[in-house]
Amino acid sequence: MPEQQDPLKHCIFISLPSSMERDIGDFHIDSSIKIPVQLPDGKTKIDATTDISIELIVAGMLKIIAFNWEHEHASYYRDFVLAVQPDAPEELTLAAIAQEKKGNYTFAEELFLSVIRLAPQSTSFINLATLYSRMAIQDSEKGEVYDLYQQKMINILHEGLEVVGEDASLYSEIGFFHLYQGNVELAGEYLEQYLELAEEGEKKKHVMNIMKDIKTKLNDDANLMQAYDAIQMNDEEKALELLASYIKDNPKVWNAWFLKGWALRRLSRFQEAEEALVQALAWTKGSSDIYNELALCSIETGKAELAKTYLNTAVDLDDDNITLVSNLAYLHLKDGELDEARKFLEMARSIDPKDPVIIQLMKDYQNQSGEVLSSPVVEELVSAEEVITQSKEERPFSIQGKEETDDIEAAFSLEDEER
Repeated sequence: MPEQQDPLKHCIFISLPSSMERDIGDFHIDSSIKIPVQLPDGKTKIDATTDISIELIVAGMLKIIAFNWEHEHASYYRDFVLAVQPDAPEELTLAAIAQEKKGNYTFAEELFLSVIRLAPQSTSFINLATLYSRMAIQDSEKGEVYDLYQQKMINILHEGLEVVGEDASLYSEIGFFHLYQGNVELAGEYLEQYLELAEEGEKKKHVMNIMKDIKTKLNDDANLMQAYDAIQMNDEEKALELLASYIKDNPKVWNAWFLKGWALRRLSRFQEAEEALVQALAWTKGSSDIYNELALCSIETGKAELAKTYLNTAVDLDDDNITLVSNLAYLHLKDGELDEARKFLEMARSIDPKDPVIIQLMKDYQNQSGEVLSSPVVEELVSAEEVITQSKEERPFSIQGKEETDDIEAAFSLEDEER
């Protein structure tokens, strides 16, 4: 997080003598109101006879306007500045843009903040939001600094709507902000409002095309979730119908292929399921869920060694997933590979030593190897295979969208299946 400095530390407040009271146009200078003065460079106090100038007074007032708009006399200071320097908003805007181009972002921010208080217009808020966007991308790691200025960006755009009122340009900026963030539905809401207010032109046509894409994507996502829900309701055939249409229009979405593979595997169409799951792998960097499903298909088609390979990969991707680790331990134990079984049992019990599947697998390991493991042992004698079949808890499942920020998280359980 960048170090926050007090922008007002170089300001002091003074009282004007009553002789200074006068009218400047419609504005009256009120000597009863203390006014801020910016200290000259390098000074910690001010000499009233030599250091006070209208420039330093205006500079002090702009500091208050920019950084302490809640000050009880902020409106008075704004009117003072506009009275003595009517073209201040235009001059400050030009100065802010120049400072932004030089990379002096902090000073540019101060100037833009002054402008939106002096003469609030949609362009002023958009200029400041653009500056915050530039400040955000300075954090290439997209850490706290990035988050800070992204939040400032959207906050100032919303403030613009509150101050200016309904404005096509502000709705557009907010819509594109959410679109960039992957909040497609929210982006659509603001872009719809833009379209209601916008004048005819190339930009409006461009946004209309974007809205068509957004509506298509939202409809596609709804179809994908309907397919997921159908599998949850044991209606795999309906899910496959929905997925066939979806995949035709979106052939590179990995989680659509994953859902197809999952549905086919539940229908015991293992070869087709494997083909769909391999397609899923073609369009993603890898997912433990995919490899786990491939392992289940391999077990059913008699390819135990391939199943272990798939599960090993799944564990590499998600080594805290006790389901994957216990499945792998079970397969090794079933094949009498005790060293490997012990390795994954130790890994599993480090995750959850009270898991009933792990406790039973440890008992089975002890019976086969004759080696006593120092772990809790359940009293009821149940085979590991029976526990695996019966102990069906909901597992986390992530539906990844076309972009990272489109992911949908849900939960599902695989009833009457091998974990």
